[in-house]
Amino acid sequence: MTTTKKLALATAVLALIFSLFIFPSFGGRDLDSRDVLVRQAHKISPVLRDQVARMAGDPAYDAAVPLIIEVNPSFFARSARDSSSKKDATVNALPLINSYTARLTGSQIKLLLESEQVEYITIDAAIRTTASTSGPTSQNIPVATLGGDLTYGNGLDGSGVTVALFDSGIGFHPDLNYRNVKVAADFTLGVPALSSFNSDGFGHGTAVAGIIAGDGSKSKGTYAGVASGVNFVDVKVVGSDGSGSTSNLINAINWVIQNKNVYNIKVANLSLGHPPIDSYTVDPLCKAVEQMVAAGIVTVTSAGNNGKNSQGVKVWEGINSPGNDPAVITVGAINTRGTVSHGDDIATTYSSRGPTYKDNLFKPDLSAPGNHVATCLKLGSYLNTKYPNNVLTGNYYIYLSGSSIAAGFVTGTVAQMLQANPALTPNVAKMLLLVSATKLQQPHMFEQGAGLLNNYTAVLLASKVNMQTQTLPSGSVAAQWSLATPSGPETVWAGGAFAIGNKILFSELINPTGITSWGNGANWNAAINNANLSNWTDGLLAPNSLFWSDSVIWSDSVMWTSSVFWSDSLIWSDSVIWSDSLIWSDSLIWSDSVIWSDHTLQDPN
Repeated sequence: MTTTKKLALATAVLALIFSLFIFPSFGGRDLDSRDVLVRQAHKISPVLRDQVARMAGDPAYDAAVPLIIEVNPSFFARSARDSSSKKDATVNALPLINSYTARLTGSQIKLLLESEQVEYITIDAAIRTTASTSGPTSQNIPVATLGGDLTYGNGLDGSGVTVALFDSGIGFHPDLNYRNVKVAADFTLGVPALSSFNSDGFGHGTAVAGIIAGDGSKSKGTYAGVASGVNFVDVKVVGSDGSGSTSNLINAINWVIQNKNVYNIKVANLSLGHPPIDSYTVDPLCKAVEQMVAAGIVTVTSAGNNGKNSQGVKVWEGINSPGNDPAVITVGAINTRGTVSHGDDIATTYSSRGPTYKDNLFKPDLSAPGNHVATCLKLGSYLNTKYPNNVLTGNYYIYLSGSSIAAGFVTGTVAQMLQANPALTPNVAKMLLLVSATKLQQPHMFEQGAGLLNNYTAVLLASKVNMQTQTLPSGSVAAQWSLATPSGPETVWAGGAFAIGNKILFSELINPTGITSWGNGANWNAAINNANLSNWTDGLLAPNSLFWSDSVIWSDSVMWTSSVFWSDSLIWSDSVIWSDSLIWSDSLIWSDSVIWSDHTLQDPN
């Protein structure tokens, strides 16, 4: 068979699959199987490519795999139009990202790769929530350590802001009592089923909702969330076993974008995801959340709980999708050790660490309390029956840990920021969170991100931003504030350097206490004040730790540029002072000579 005929056959097969929704019988035939996976490597996920190579080599194991197949946009539009009257349970359209779902064998996937209409094929990965059970601390401690009690005292409770909560549903709880839920949409079967409320057989969605907006009425405020005035659009994408599918989540995101004005959706919380298997540039879920951010919805995601393997060995580069996308706000979990002060805060062992797999971006963006936190319990849920020892007396609250919980604190804070200033864009909201974050001394930069969420200062800065005037900021980037602690006021400092994706914003970190380091072995003051060549990767990653990829070893130099870049065109109020040398780096260079090793590096500790 000639190459032209082979490609014609592949295109015909694609047309049959997507236009007619009929899967042809391939009879074991293969198009140029000699090197198709090599020639078309750019069109298939590396993880899927390895799986296909094994499957297609042995017909006995050539089983069907759930896929997301991105096609040429013009082909998608034509195919969707031509097939509008045809239905098939095995194929579903994902119009948000010009894709289809399908189940194909390895030999069928190799055939499909030959078509010019196919842009990318990856796994329709299972998504999972990112909270786990663990022992107790008091909820008032996490809120107080973020300064949230001060924000609440100023009357900011998130009123008027709607959060789309993508989770397992929001079950009945006295601290929520459905007063917050505008509408519930169940996508666990792929298409939305709308109602006044969802069930929550797993219990995770109710717990995250409690962190965001629980009023603490059954605990007299002890276990209150961040912003009790928030409204929810309850988007159920996870079943009673704690899992769902990427394709259903993408359809749910599409529905939220289409209905954002109907329900005044300003914020989205995704305390879930799947392990990284693709670059964010081709990841279907990342493409979907980028559309949500572009629609003006501030999107908060959990970093994931891939911080260690089953043997307890520390893992790097484990940031979940869609948290690996630079457009979203990715949150890691910090252990506050049950105190309001920051001097004893440490990284949790389980929260996913950066940088991101494949793209080497700085993640997580920031961190929040995520260890031993009490939150709302859905009675009779999986979490309730599986972990009865974590349930508090009275059966209203449960102790949980994980980056899911940490993300809830950030989402509640964003709602308060938008209440204080409804004109904030997603980019500006993210920048304010990062520049105001408290720099912790013990956790690594790729564990704490820009620092620990500071609710009070982020909301204060948001209230001062003038989004109308197109003027570059000036003044000092450092911000000082005081927190009330049981032993007296504690002064903490923000500002300095922080990263957004592969860009760095920095000015000198003002800190009268003489503390100059930010995380293990990273002296940001020295990096900022010295020459353009900053040797900041020395000691950044422990050389005997496990990487999510095949043990990437970074080089020693990062180049900085001196050009000024600013987005969203804003001016700051006179009461907020910014520095003269606010610099965005146009190119954070992770070295052109990344060294890959054949062995897995492990941390003996």
